[in-house]
Amino acid sequence: MSFDHEQIAGLIRKLASADQLLAQTYINGTVFTDDDNRSAIDSLKKSGILRSADVSDEYRLTYDIKRLIDRLLLRNQRYQQNINMAKMILSVEEYIEDYRRALEQNNQDEAQYHLEQIDDTLYEAVEALESSLGVMFAAITSQFGFVGSLNSKIRQNQRALAYAQQLVQELNHVRIDDCYDWLSWSAIPPELSRKIIRFIDQYKSIVERLTGIVGRMKELLFKLRLQEQTANRCRAMAQFLKQHPEWEPLDWSAEADIPKLLRRGAGLTLQPGINPANPVLQADLAVIVQELRRQSKPVAPLTRDSATSPLDTRIPGQIEYDQDLYESHIENLFVLALEQQGRKVSALRYWNKQCLEVKAELWLDMVFAQYCCLPGRMHRTIALDMQGENLAGFDGNQIIEEIQLQRVA
Repeated sequence: MSFDHEQIAGLIRKLASADQLLAQTYINGTVFTDDDNRSAIDSLKKSGILRSADVSDEYRLTYDIKRLIDRLLLRNQRYQQNINMAKMILSVEEYIEDYRRALEQNNQDEAQYHLEQIDDTLYEAVEALESSLGVMFAAITSQFGFVGSLNSKIRQNQRALAYAQQLVQELNHVRIDDCYDWLSWSAIPPELSRKIIRFIDQYKSIVERLTGIVGRMKELLFKLRLQEQTANRCRAMAQFLKQHPEWEPLDWSAEADIPKLLRRGAGLTLQPGINPANPVLQADLAVIVQELRRQSKPVAPLTRDSATSPLDTRIPGQIEYDQDLYESHIENLFVLALEQQGRKVSALRYWNKQCLEVKAELWLDMVFAQYCCLPGRMHRTIALDMQGENLAGFDGNQIIEEIQLQRVA
């Protein structure tokens, strides 16, 4: 479906010509027809901007228009978003396939339409997550987060924490690195590759920020619970004092049966080193003050023998890059497996040939750990065959005695 310039401009002009009527409908919820606005309402209804309400002469904004205004005015924002990332990724894969097919058939209009669908889908997913993070962080860090009591604030943070933890778990289930496979198309247009790479970077940033928000929410919730305990004690004490105005605190510090730790001390007696109120010292202090006033020049400070250290003017040398030796050996092992074109490469034989100082068990563990850190496309390229004795009573666990690497793609 394609629209020309005049259709879009005509729809925008129709919205602008009925600005007061639409504003009244949005604020009041409904609008009633009369002789003055009947023609305008009929025109807006035909355009899909207004819809009929329960009463025949009553009209409301359609859902799409009301949602658009809510979104632009940042009203009714909620951090809980119904986002199905797996379904969204499948939709983007279908759009990319349609876009590729349209380009192969040299159908530029259809290709541009599919490209816009890809852009809108990726943008809406990232925008929904960004909006969720923004509103959620504002709700948990504000004084009461749009609620009016401490108990409501605690319940709000508990719900937000549960939602955030669930969202982190769901987002981590999505293997976002597999989205790089969308770039495996040899003749992929640069505008599509930019959109995909930007989406992957934004997605990873959102997951990282969301993890930090979860930690901040746990800390705030712990503080709120401590404040709730203090508030409950103060509330109970205030209620007790209201019921018993005659109550006075007991001076139990002087009792003999209380622990020594709870007894009050005699207190500290603070006084300066020289007491000017002492009459014995007043005469000497007056002589010192008069002698200081007669001096025409201040007393020069005593010279201190301080040894000076010479300034180091040598040009600092370059620091060699400290590269991990065993990480380099593991990279060389992977490169050797790629160069063998399908022939198996033994990690233990490589360790023996290079005369590495680490034990063989530790070397095999490092090779396996580095292999787990490789991206998905490398896992599909290099197959790992771990050989060893299975542990009795542990399904799927074994003592690794050898690792064979083989290129399979």
